[in-house]
Amino acid sequence: MKINKKLLPFLIPVITGLIIGSVVLIIHPSTGKKLGDIIYSSGVSVESYSYAVGRAAPSVMNIYVAHLNDDYTKPDTDNIITSASGVVYYKNGIIVTNYHVVTAGNEPDNGIWAQTRDGKIFKAFVVGTDRRTDLAVLKVETSDLPPINKVKKDPKVGDIVLAIGNPNNLGQTVTHGIVSALSRSGSGLLTKDQMNIRQGVQELIQTDAPINQGNSGGALINSQGLLIGINTASFNSESTYGIGFAVPTSMVTKVVDEILAHGKVERGYLGISDAEVSSLSQTSGVTVGFIDPEGPAFGVLKIGDVIKKVDDVEIADVRQLIDLISQSKPGRTLTFEILRNNEPRTETITLTEDNTSIE
Repeated sequence: MKINKKLLPFLIPVITGLIIGSVVLIIHPSTGKKLGDIIYSSGVSVESYSYAVGRAAPSVMNIYVAHLNDDYTKPDTDNIITSASGVVYYKNGIIVTNYHVVTAGNEPDNGIWAQTRDGKIFKAFVVGTDRRTDLAVLKVETSDLPPINKVKKDPKVGDIVLAIGNPNNLGQTVTHGIVSALSRSGSGLLTKDQMNIRQGVQELIQTDAPINQGNSGGALINSQGLLIGINTASFNSESTYGIGFAVPTSMVTKVVDEILAHGKVERGYLGISDAEVSSLSQTSGVTVGFIDPEGPAFGVLKIGDVIKKVDDVEIADVRQLIDLISQSKPGRTLTFEILRNNEPRTETITLTEDNTSIE
């Protein structure tokens, strides 16, 4: 084998280095390990979500409900009633937060305020609310706030998520977790009681990212800094930890767009709640457990009735019934096929309008 003489000046140092390196490794094996660690670590990037946070955080606001000062122009910082979070959803100062955050802002001498992470404060006005999804749309008079970037695909269980908000009025804070489950929802069917986890129309994202008091209305983002949901509730207690919920972006967009177009969400109201626990022999349908005396189902359905079909659509579970009623407009008449004492019956009910505004 002939060696090109022109390569000798380059090969000699390489060969010499290999010989010296081999000798060093034989005499001091630990030196090789240290050298390998240096080479390996130089090629591994440090995991960080700073890009995601930096992309989304400017769009997350602190929301305050507070008494007004003496001249009614600014919040009285010594009389803050509620501190929470909000997300700049669209340009021109459109902000989304939770319904339960803004209810106290409807009282006399109270106001709602939005504060950027760098301290700028704006008076916020309620455009509209929706109790069933626990969402509220606010408007501030500025066009300088950056709207958050939103996902176009639904998240998956196991996706990394970050919750950004204002927990316990500490200021903007980021927590970390994963998507624990999807399509968590209430199984109460649109009663007029205050919304809770069993009385909404949400298909909630469940996460173990810590969501503390004040995170309500804040952003749940993915590792790319895209909004996947609006934080709404948690089950943190002495016996339960790491169970938080967010309204998915797809639903938030629908609610926000309808509120901006009509000032409210137009949704049919049936006025029943399910029995929560069905008989073991019942494989499908929804058992009526409560009937609102002021709702359209009162006097037509009875507690214990099992709803099997609505307008010839078979009802498998309460989730399907909630969706069907919620997607129907007020004034629509539906045909219900039910079992009452195991006897089939057919009843018609005309839906009224669900009251989803601040009361």
